Amino acid sequence: MIRLADLTYALSQRVNRIAIRVAALCFLAMLCVMMLQVVARYAFASPPFWTEELARWLMVWGGLLGASAAFHTHADPAMVHPPSHVIWRQKVQVVARFLASWTFFAPVLWFTWPYIERQIGRTSEGLEVSTAWMAFALPVALILILFHGLAGLGALISPRVLEEEIAYAKNTEANMTE
Repeated sequence: MIRLADLTYALSQRVNRIAIRVAALCFLAMLCVMMLQVVARYAFASPPFWTEELARWLMVWGGLLGASAAFHTHADPAMVHPPSHVIWRQKVQVVARFLASWTFFAPVLWFTWPYIERQIGRTSEGLEVSTAWMAFALPVALILILFHGLAGLGALISPRVLEEEIAYAKNTEANMTE
């Protein structure tokens, strides 16, 4: 069981690294698209019609993937930050994060499917592709957050996972005192 918790947490860390890289690429691409729009507007008085919409889509994807990464690294807003040296409080926080995320995000995830079905039939004006491509950012981010919460439960049984979670908590403590 401990091995399964370790493997799940390791997979969560790998997925988080990928999400961070994709989010960074989305924001970099958004910056490039916005720069293109500004240069085209003020230098040539003719901005491409698709730049604003593409920048918005990239912002949505980057922001939601970034939110999942923030959840994984405990950089998301939290009501309580237990001291990292009090192990039982760390375990209670892991369970509370899991329950809170599943209580809130599981129903939202359930209702994203009808939303995506409605978006499949719509086409964006600027990019002329289905708006479902942007709508998919929400369930992807929610699934990642729920998976990170599930992987964090490994702290209850695995010393390695607990150590990682405490390291994130210490980092959060350090950031709060600065």
